[in-house]
Amino acid sequence: MFERILDFISSSWRMLLPWVIVDDFEGGVILRLGRFKKELLPGFQWKLPLADIPVITSTVITTMSLRAQTLTTKDDLTIVVAAIVKYRIANVRAYLLDVWDSADVLNDITMGAIREIVAASNYEYLHNRLIEDEVLEVVKKEADIFGVEVLKITFSDLGKVKSLRLIGDTQEMKK
Repeated sequence: MFERILDFISSSWRMLLPWVIVDDFEGGVILRLGRFKKELLPGFQWKLPLADIPVITSTVITTMSLRAQTLTTKDDLTIVVAAIVKYRIANVRAYLLDVWDSADVLNDITMGAIREIVAASNYEYLHNRLIEDEVLEVVKKEADIFGVEVLKITFSDLGKVKSLRLIGDTQEMKK
C-alpha cells in the first residue's frame, strides 16, 4: 500500500509543476486537456499545472534489428533475409500523435518492402548493394508520414535456405 502511494506521488508531482524541462536529446508535445497544444523543443518550457500533460520521447539516432524472414526470389530460390534499420525521430508531433506504435509500424513497413523487392528480384541481383538502397527509398517515403527519418538499411543476413521435405506414405505415418 505504501509503495503504491509513493509510486503515485512520484509519477504525479510533475503534473503540478508549471514547467517542464526537455533534454537536448528529446522532443515532445504538450496535451492540454487531451488535445495537442504545442510541440516541445529542448530546454525550459512553461505549462499549465494539471491541464497540460507533457509527452516526451528520445529523438536521437537509434537502430532496430528486424527478425529474419524466409522469402522466395523471382528465380524461385528460398532465401533468408534479416536487416538492421538506422533511424531517428524527425517530427515529434507525428511520431507521438499520428500512429499508435511507431516502432512496430517501422518494422512492418521495412519487412514488407524487403518482401516486395525480394519477390521481384533474382538471387544474383540481391547481392548488389543497390538492393538496400531500393528498400531504403521505399521505407523512407512511408516512414516520413509518421515522423521517422530512416537513415540506412543494412542486410545483416542474406543467404539461400536449403530445405528438405519428407513425403511418406500416410499409412506408414499412422503406425
